[in-house]
Amino acid sequence: MPVTTVVKKPEDQAKKPEQIYVTRHGPVDRRALRAALAERARRGQITTRDEQIMEYLRELHVMSLDQVWRLFWAHRERRRPVYRRLYRLVQYQLLARARTPVRREMRAWGLEPDLIFSLGLGGWLWLKEEVNSRLVERSLNREQILHDLLTAEICTRLTEAARRRGVGWQVTWAGDEAARYFEPTARSDGKAGPPLLAPDGLAILRRTDEDGISTLSLFVEMDRGREAHGKPSSDWGRKVRRYDQFRAGQWQLHPQLSDVPLFPPVLVITHGAQRMLNLAQAIVDHRKEPVSYYLTTWQALMAAPDLLAARVWLMLTKDGAVLGEEAADRRALLPASAEDEGDQ
Repeated sequence: MPVTTVVKKPEDQAKKPEQIYVTRHGPVDRRALRAALAERARRGQITTRDEQIMEYLRELHVMSLDQVWRLFWAHRERRRPVYRRLYRLVQYQLLARARTPVRREMRAWGLEPDLIFSLGLGGWLWLKEEVNSRLVERSLNREQILHDLLTAEICTRLTEAARRRGVGWQVTWAGDEAARYFEPTARSDGKAGPPLLAPDGLAILRRTDEDGISTLSLFVEMDRGREAHGKPSSDWGRKVRRYDQFRAGQWQLHPQLSDVPLFPPVLVITHGAQRMLNLAQAIVDHRKEPVSYYLTTWQALMAAPDLLAARVWLMLTKDGAVLGEEAADRRALLPASAEDEGDQ
């Protein structure tokens, strides 16, 4: 289930990289935990903001203290109250501490080492979601956590960019579970096979003004890999073919896209300029359907103050054109002029 942020009217601790900071609980009586949470709710100890934090963690899997602060306490300068509240939610077992990635890897991606949080057992029960061992294993895998933190940073920056534009903007984020798509199955057991589509996220931005509602929807793909990508059998070859297959089918059957007027372009964020150019060529070689792609580097995105307005995107249009091979010719996600809008 996605989470939605609506823009309304205005109303560190350093950690050693070798240590593992993970909330570990012994055997838990789920009935007693549910009763304890119900009593806390009755007393008003669990707020609407607490629930929103849990909903974001369901979609993003992990968030850093800094990301939570920017999403929910951005109007305050101090982070200490944020830490105290999150620590209290860990005590309630609504949240859990996840493993901190290696410090030098976080800094290489422009992220400061920070406390990392995931959903706790009580949080999953509160959201009435199933809990399984895979969720615990995910919070122990440093590589997976780093990938999830980068995706959470994209979500955070999109939300900040919408807030910067003022009242009337709404951001809906569907995480990898809610964004994936399974083809209708004909299996006798009724179970679905592997997903046809499994992006890292799906962002839907809506703007409401006197002219009505305008929508920008975007699939998000974080590319941290080093694998060669020229062959159809490569990871990226398979991704492109699957986006083609999804676009050629009844894509509006996707639960999150039923009211989206146009097929979403695919945002690809990668780790180097040459890698970006190589991916662009591989997409051009593999693509058969009119699917648009926007590509940029993580470094360029982190240096941009506004993710929507930054002209950092190399665009592969649905008509087959390649726009922005040179850095000076890159595009923005939201056009700033009628001329730009005509290009897109």
